[in-house]
Amino acid sequence: MQSLVPITDLPPPDMDFANATPPAMEFAFRIRIFFKERIRFEPRTPLGGRVYVPPAGGDIVGPRLNGRVVPYSGADFARGHSDGASELNAHYMLEADDGTPIYVNNRGFLYGRRNDRPFRMSEDVPERQMAPGPDNETQWKVPEDPYFICIPAFDTPTGKHDWLTRHVIIGRGRRVPAPDHTVFDYYVVTG
Repeated sequence: MQSLVPITDLPPPDMDFANATPPAMEFAFRIRIFFKERIRFEPRTPLGGRVYVPPAGGDIVGPRLNGRVVPYSGADFARGHSDGASELNAHYMLEADDGTPIYVNNRGFLYGRRNDRPFRMSEDVPERQMAPGPDNETQWKVPEDPYFICIPAFDTPTGKHDWLTRHVIIGRGRRVPAPDHTVFDYYVVTG
């Protein structure tokens, strides 16, 4: 039987971080998702408030994927944390321009930041996040320089688009108040 080496006998880890390099990324596609309604779940729970946001539709454009967001095919079940951060957990369907169905579960965070720390958006936006817009539509206010990062997981049939299921993909979002939509730019981590 082989004996274990005591951890005190191991050489120290390489602490020279000068050679640490970030992973390479390549722009893959942009998704624009439109919304018509946001439904709040009340009352708040000890874990925070929830909102249900179904996509009303949208489009996908890019060098690696083109298509559309299937209207009302799911929703973002976002949770508001007590520190002002929103935890995203969206499930919905995409359709590639060749008709391939693609399921996505998009998880991430959105919050205003100061010194890279979350702050309550209400500190800068007295009306909180909602305000009536033209024709009494709800417009959602967002802070300057938000942290809006997500990591999607895709499920697609074997074929032209199954690369989505074998790569780490990172998304950066931005909110656009009128008309109410979100734009996500997705990057494939290539190495």
